[in-house]
Amino acid sequence: MIKKSVFQKYFFMILALALFAAGCSAQTQSETSEDVQSEAETEAPSEISSGLKLTLVAEDFESPLFLTAAPQDDRLFVVQQNGVIVMLEGGERRIVLDIRDRVTHKGEAGLLGLALHPQFVENGVAYASYTTGSLTSVIEEFRFNEQSGSFNTQKGRVIYTLEQPAGNHNGGMIAFGPDGYLYIGFGDGGGGNDTYGHGQNFDTALGTMVRISVDPDGSEVFSIPNDNPNIEGPAPEAWVYGLRNPWRFSFDGEQLYIADVGQSGEEEIDVVTAGAVSSGLNLGWPLAEGNSCLKDGACREKDIVWPIATYPTRAGCSITGGYVYRGAKIPELQGHYFYGDFCSGQISSLLYKEGEVSEQRSWDDEIGRVDLISSFGRDGFGELYVISLKGAIYRLDPAE
Repeated sequence: MIKKSVFQKYFFMILALALFAAGCSAQTQSETSEDVQSEAETEAPSEISSGLKLTLVAEDFESPLFLTAAPQDDRLFVVQQNGVIVMLEGGERRIVLDIRDRVTHKGEAGLLGLALHPQFVENGVAYASYTTGSLTSVIEEFRFNEQSGSFNTQKGRVIYTLEQPAGNHNGGMIAFGPDGYLYIGFGDGGGGNDTYGHGQNFDTALGTMVRISVDPDGSEVFSIPNDNPNIEGPAPEAWVYGLRNPWRFSFDGEQLYIADVGQSGEEEIDVVTAGAVSSGLNLGWPLAEGNSCLKDGACREKDIVWPIATYPTRAGCSITGGYVYRGAKIPELQGHYFYGDFCSGQISSLLYKEGEVSEQRSWDDEIGRVDLISSFGRDGFGELYVISLKGAIYRLDPAE
């Protein structure tokens, strides 16, 4: 049986929870840039709270699936799948981007990611990742206007597009790496068992991590880094390949953590080094799924980057990648990578150091579980957040 993709599972669950789904849409198109709710922070229910707790920061969002912020900046940008970005600041919230007119919101499609330019505080430039029309992945550049307090949607600049053959495995996460380049994660195009044969095909950007150079003030929409591995090929933007559906990746210094959603056997976490040193690496799909051979019985003999950690799909259903903790509130967890599972709601962490994994654990006993973990987020000071597709945003805090 082919494993259902992340948002397919969500919609099946919503059919069974129709009453809740209606409540999940409480934030409607009538929301304005005015403050609509005081952000009263309350502790989320949990049976034991001896080291960590989940603090409810805000709720009543419509299908939120990402949160980000600029370094040392108090503002939080919350991405909703329906094409809206809401900014939280000083206990208030307001819509700062509304591109519902160009976003296709269905299944796994929608507004899927946001990357603030490394100089965002100075230049106001950000990049949104979304699906439009007949399932085309789009990366568009916008500028934040401090006077209006919102992004200028009339002067957006599309910098990259990629046709999707199916409605699942869209990927859509984008982030700037330590080398200053923009990284974009794409799945294999959908279906099951790599239906379209993209996983091991470096002639397409599907099933790859794309790496491009952007220049907000230049005439070129983007350029290809000279040290990309296939600059003379049909998809010179492709950097590493062999991905099934990278549902969230993040950088910790030079290390890039990728959570790749499995099919029916294993969920996996891969770690590669940013930049030229990893150009052309093969992450295995569909020759392998996790640590198991799938389409190639001799896959263990191939030149594949094997995951640092896996867990059985039956223990959840779909991994949601997170971040390495670099905040100040919980110093004992410095360097620990947090991740979750969309279906089980379990939050886990591990320490990856010098090529070895240690201190891997579940946080069930201390903080409980979060329904439908669509993403993690990080604020401008390194503190971590957990986003539920049901509409709530939590922060990981010390219990005392």
